[in-house]
Amino acid sequence: MPSRRGFLVLPQLREWPPQGPKQRNLKMTSLEPGSVVITRQAVDAYFKPEFEQVVLGKRVVRPTDLDERLAQELSECAKDLREFKTVVGNTMCTLDFYEGQGRLDGALCCYTERDKQAYLQAAHAAGVQNIEMESSVFAAMCSACGLRAAVVCVTLLDRLEGDQICSPHNVLAEYQQRPQRLVVHFIKKCLVGA
Repeated sequence: MPSRRGFLVLPQLREWPPQGPKQRNLKMTSLEPGSVVITRQAVDAYFKPEFEQVVLGKRVVRPTDLDERLAQELSECAKDLREFKTVVGNTMCTLDFYEGQGRLDGALCCYTERDKQAYLQAAHAAGVQNIEMESSVFAAMCSACGLRAAVVCVTLLDRLEGDQICSPHNVLAEYQQRPQRLVVHFIKKCLVGA
């Protein structure tokens, strides 16, 4: 059974946007584009650390456990490099790029900017630092196989400020190299210590 310490688990989102003093007074700080996120836990769009799939017509839910020690080792490597901001936090894995990630610029959109901001604040309260579409299946499969695994991502934009990726190609290309440089540094450090 996965540990759920430190997570805001919302099994059903019947009350939206969230109400109560914690949500109303929540001050959210976002990451600047180019920040590297080492994933503590891959979570779904309900902020639960699990991956759901259908196998032979039956619902199968697997935990998305990642190796905490590996995440800490990567974090130490980022401190060694001192090249870019690096944080350890949760990565939310969604089923699509637009509605699943609360974007307002897709072909379909049935919510407002206020709804989007409330959802992003709830995600932040659940420890989410990054949003993408691959980490939960990777984490679930590695966990199911007993493999040590980590997810390292880079942020491309501040979602509190907008939905469009507007950085020039050369900047995005440099951002894309940051997780790779961190992982290469980690591998070199492991090889030297072996």
